Amino acid sequence: MKKLVLVLFAVTLLAACSKEEAPSFVNEDGIVLNNNAQELNQRLTLLNEPLNLKGLKSTPTFTLVADAASPIVNGVKLSASYVHRRYQKVYVTYHERGNGYGGAIVVFDISDPYNPSIVSQMTFEKIDINACDINAGGSVLYLAGAHKAKGAVVLKIAIDGDGIITSTPEQVQTLKVGNAASANGIIQASNWIYVSAGNTNGGLFVYNRTTLAYVDSDLYNGAKFSTANGRVNGKKHISLEVDGSNNAYLHVYTVGSGDPSTELIWPVGQVSHQNVEPEFTNFGKATIFIRPDATTCFISMGMNGMKALNITNGNLVYTSPAGMITYGNTNAVSADSKYIYMANGAQGLYIAKAPTSGTEVEIVGIWDDPNYPGSCNHVYSDNSYIFVAKGVEGGLKIIKED
Repeated sequence: MKKLVLVLFAVTLLAACSKEEAPSFVNEDGIVLNNNAQELNQRLTLLNEPLNLKGLKSTPTFTLVADAASPIVNGVKLSASYVHRRYQKVYVTYHERGNGYGGAIVVFDISDPYNPSIVSQMTFEKIDINACDINAGGSVLYLAGAHKAKGAVVLKIAIDGDGIITSTPEQVQTLKVGNAASANGIIQASNWIYVSAGNTNGGLFVYNRTTLAYVDSDLYNGAKFSTANGRVNGKKHISLEVDGSNNAYLHVYTVGSGDPSTELIWPVGQVSHQNVEPEFTNFGKATIFIRPDATTCFISMGMNGMKALNITNGNLVYTSPAGMITYGNTNAVSADSKYIYMANGAQGLYIAKAPTSGTEVEIVGIWDDPNYPGSCNHVYSDNSYIFVAKGVEGGLKIIKED
């Protein structure tokens, strides 16, 4: 296996993108920019009602603040795929479920906690958007996706100081990632962006964050996601591999290290999915989450629930209760200082507490309200908010921790 070796090379400066707001239009790649907040907010419904939890074993209280319907691209309603927050803006990615292509990145303003709004959007007729990240300076938005013709791609887009997309469609830079079909995770750390792509011809790919020049790669089929516990040299970036036999491994690298011996690989167990239509069997989600400066990495394992490992030694830290998953799949996990949140697909959102002893977390509440249908695809939490990305029917739910 080729290890990551960071090499020095000349950096070519790119011309800065214009900060002037341009009218919306479509280019030949089917990219549309829309910064018309009045139009965009027609998809947003303010609710501000108590979150109706089942199976309460504690007293968590939450407010369901708003419900945002998904964008429609090529006549198809998209599915929310990933959530990223930076200060008072939240970036949500969308893709088309199944074999079609179409995606979006939508920017939400949450500076007024109980009155969020949609302030910017870019849609893509030929590209699924699976994940996103923002550079440390807050001026560049990176998108990981799957292009109808090019396969795995990274898109580089300019944003202004208020988090609004400023690149016109013609200014969007598109980078082809190896020969993989889809890029599904992206994180910027130090001078690089780390991109996971799979399944066949996949792996972790490294590019210069400014020029998008190729640096190196660690190739393995089934790379599912990429994240990090910090953005500076010496921190850890992590990729999840799921091989052809559904065996999962965490690859742990050191940001800025050119020494391949620093890579650690920890076995996770089986990641597999149930009750998925045959045409969607290769679209099962498997994501990882780690808090800044933390050593505990949470892994979603489909029908096998959740595990959390210590990235320094591979030891098991947490596991979901035996029998938690009966017909759904754990698609994503997030954690803050109070709770652990599991996006359990058709079974809804599960809220848990860390155990006082042992490794099995305690479920304290379940949100699976039939009034708000849709599979739980992704969840993000930060002690103030929970953002739940639901399926085609559900869109995005904005929840406030009370």
